[in-house]
Amino acid sequence: MLKVSWPEVLVSVLGALLSAVSPVVSADTCFPALDKAVPQYVVGYGSLLHEQVVAPARISLELEIPVWVYGFRRGWLTRTHEGSFVRLTELGVVPFIGGRFNGVLIAMSAGRVKEIDRHQGRACRVPVNPTQLESMNGEEIPSVGQFWIYQTRVKYINKPAGSYPILMSEVDEFLTGCIEQGLHLEVKSFAAECVATTWNWSVHWVNDRYHPLKGRLVQAQSRTVDQLLETLEGPLFERVRLQ
Repeated sequence: MLKVSWPEVLVSVLGALLSAVSPVVSADTCFPALDKAVPQYVVGYGSLLHEQVVAPARISLELEIPVWVYGFRRGWLTRTHEGSFVRLTELGVVPFIGGRFNGVLIAMSAGRVKEIDRHQGRACRVPVNPTQLESMNGEEIPSVGQFWIYQTRVKYINKPAGSYPILMSEVDEFLTGCIEQGLHLEVKSFAAECVATTWNWSVHWVNDRYHPLKGRLVQAQSRTVDQLLETLEGPLFERVRLQ
């Protein structure tokens, strides 16, 4: 994995925020109006990957394309606020010049997009140019529609810390979604890329796998998740497993 210092990342993030991909953070612009006359697409990169696997909507023939996403970086960088019941650092996305990660482009109704909006306390829905998306399986990216990604609001961007750790239960949910999406979409390397293209794995990592602090127990792929995490550089996962 590439090692990039936090100051370097912050400089790149701020530079990107002031250039082509600007933040959308005010109350009336955090979730831009949807054009219901055109198809809606959302890039899933974290918990949405798992939600799509288990959701009844999966039975429908909604479009799902595994994609490379350019111009953004995914990482453990979204910190809950001080008054939160559970303090942690969640997965998030920020604009990053030269950044790339894998996700899934998902076709959704405008109603479904608005439903996701209502659950976003620390992220805003921002537009993605379809030229920033590259199919991982050769399927064509749609040319018409609105394309969105949920980007961490600047005020919540921070690295994991002792009092704001990564939770193993959150990692399980994220990577279980990656594993099952890879199987469903027949992209063998998909789950491994989820680990490799996620930044800021940290020693500040709590093993709550069997007693999830947020109450979501996702363990169907725990053995495969462990195998993926063993590829991380250094003893990060070993230290978590021993907790």
